[in-house]
Parts: sequence; C-alpha cells; structure tokens
Amino acid sequence: MILKEITQEQYTQFRNAYKEKNFWQSAEMAQLRHDSNPSWDKTFIGMEDDGNLVASCVLVSLPVFGKWKLYMSLRGFLIDYDNLDLLRSFLKALKHYLSQNNCLYMKVDPYVEYQPHDQEGNVIEGEKKDRMIQVFEEEGFHHEGFRNGNDLDFEPRWMQILDLKGKTEQEVFKAMHTNTRQSIRNAQRMGVKVKELKREELHILKELVDLAGEVRHFEAPALAKYEAYYDHFNEDFKACLAYIDLDEYEANVKKDREKQVRALEKAEKDLEKTPDSQKKINRKKEAQYAIEGCDKKLAEIEYYKKEYGSILDLAAASFMITPYEVLYLFSGSNKDLNRFAGSFMIQWHMIQLAIEHGCERYNFYGISGNFSEDAQDYGVFTFKRSFNAVVAELVGDFTYIAKPSQYKIYNTLRNIKHSIQKR
Repeated sequence: MILKEITQEQYTQFRNAYKEKNFWQSAEMAQLRHDSNPSWDKTFIGMEDDGNLVASCVLVSLPVFGKWKLYMSLRGFLIDYDNLDLLRSFLKALKHYLSQNNCLYMKVDPYVEYQPHDQEGNVIEGEKKDRMIQVFEEEGFHHEGFRNGNDLDFEPRWMQILDLKGKTEQEVFKAMHTNTRQSIRNAQRMGVKVKELKREELHILKELVDLAGEVRHFEAPALAKYEAYYDHFNEDFKACLAYIDLDEYEANVKKDREKQVRALEKAEKDLEKTPDSQKKINRKKEAQYAIEGCDKKLAEIEYYKKEYGSILDLAAASFMITPYEVLYLFSGSNKDLNRFAGSFMIQWHMIQLAIEHGCERYNFYGISGNFSEDAQDYGVFTFKRSFNAVVAELVGDFTYIAKPSQYKIYNTLRNIKHSIQKR
C-alpha cells in the first residue's frame, strides 16, 4: 500500500462515498480555514491498495516555529477504524509523510465513538475502542485522555444523538418526552414559525447567540464566522429562525374568544330551559375559563407588542447537513420569550428535515460529559435528552510529536508567552 498526495477532486469523490463523514473533514472546511487565515495550508493525501483508495484525509497545516508546522486532521481520517491492520499501515505511512514535510507535531480527534451510553449518560454493554486507541499509541500518537467539560480549544468529546434510521416523523415525535411534545404543540397553536435565514439576515442569528452567551457565559462567534460557513458550505449550512407574528396570533385569539362567547351565550340560554343539566353547567364553566384564558393571552400579546413590536424573534440556530446526519452547531434565544418555545420548534423543524433527507441520525452535538444536576450545562443536557437523544462519547484527541527536541523548545517558549499574556 502506498500513501501519496491526491487531488481535491479525488479526495472529495472518496469522501462522498464514505458513510460517516462530517463537515470538518471536507475540502470546504479546509478552504474556510485558509480563507480565515492564509497561513493555514491544506493537503489531500490518500492510501492506495492496487490502485484503489482505501483511506484518505485532508491535512491542514500552520507554520508555528520557524519552518516547522503544526498539522491537523480535523475529526480524523476517512478510514475503516475497525480494520486495525489498515489503520496501523496508514499511521506508519502518515508519520513518514510528516517527517518529509516539516512537521513539528500533529493533532487528530477521530469522529469515532469510544463506548455506548444510554440517555442518562450511563455506560451500557457494547464494544469499547481500546484496541484502536492502543494502535494509535503504539504508533506514537499520544492519547490525551478521556476529557470531560467544555474547552474552547477542543471540539466536544461528548455529544447527544437522536437515532432516525428507519423511523417516521410520527415515531420520532411519539418517543420524545411528554413536555417536549406539548411545547411543540403549544408553539404550533400560537403560530410560531421557522424560516431559513438568508446571508443578509445572519446578524439575527448572531444577536440571539450573543444573548445566550451573556446568560451562559460563553464567547459567541463573530458575524464573519457565520458568513464564512454560509459562503463555503452553501446548501449544507442552514441558519434557522423561530419567530411569531403577534398580529396573526392576536387575530386567532380574538376569533377563538368570539367562538367561546357564543358557546357561553348558548350554554346560558340552554340552562334557562334545563337549569339542572350538569352537562350544560360544565359547558358554561368551560367557556368561561376559555374566555379568561383568551383575555390573559390578549393582555400578554399587548405587553409583548409594546416591548418588542409585532414580530418576535424567539430563537435562532445553525446546522450542518451531510447525508449521514444533521449536526446542530450554534444557537441562541431571547430567554424572556422562552414561553413561546422557539428553540423546540427549530429542533423539530430540523429533525423533520433530517428525516426528509434520509439521514440516519440527528446530532445535538456538544455537551460536557458531566451528567449531575449541579453541572453547568445540565439544562442543555436535559433539553437535548427530552428529544429522546442518547449520549455519545468519542475516543478523544491524539498528539504525534514528530520532532521531540524542537517541540520541547517550542512548547517552553509558548508557555512563557501564555504566562506573560495572562499578567
């Protein structure tokens, strides 16, 4: 078997045939990184067996110490990780390639689950990928451990996955938590809608993610990042907004109120004839309660109109789509408008789209891996869990140091620089 550089077209063709691909492994992601910082370069490599590609990856590289470079394979290789002989051969050949191309060190985080979990995060019976990790380590790729928590320097090691394979919308909806189904139904009755944002509307996504960042204490991406995803991934990137037209909602509530008023008048007239009819008494109470509910809604609508205007932007989120999965990226909402359940509506909209596209799974993506009730992201975990998502734990990150002596000097200087910056 031979490892060699291949063209972008060859790589993309191989990737298109790879089932469990993700957007990090795409030529578009490598180009986005270069366009964001021209110092990043990209190279496509592939391993051939009798003239046929059997494994491949896109390497992105950045000069970090003189001529020496950091190499990265974002979310790992396009390879059968269960074929350990092939994996070992690929790693050996990759190390040789790196040694010939000024590699100081390399980082890779395979998009491979380590062991199965249930909805609560408990480990369940199933295969562990210890042998795969062992092969990496035997070939000099140091395993960075089973990291928990949220670290902006790394992609999440923990995710939550909703299985869609062979399931209908009705089956997926029925399996959700009762409160989640009710939130979606209530939002639909109120007239909450979801639309895809155009490029010139991405500032709405940014504004709502910024709001979430203030509440949950994270640094929200700049508008340029959303625009870069939009420009590079085209139809594979979706930004969605959940909103409500209060004028439309108000008109529907008034119509319902008029209906209940007529029902009340009829019940009162019927009770004049049969004052002891429990059925008529109950109908009168139901109408009265319904009218009170409508009046409460109308007062609420008036309040929100004064505060925000007739159109309320409730929540926004962005997603990446591959034939294998829809992946949930950035999101944000106005917490003061949570009663309209905009976030639930966006998720249900995109789950429906994933089913329509024939995706096998819906990836709610990153969580910390801490499932205790006092965890900082426990609310995020329970929100995703309520859609019937199970926990997925990835194998983690690996680092290969190609030039140990130079890396030691580089790392010492980098640590000094970081300590100075913190002062």
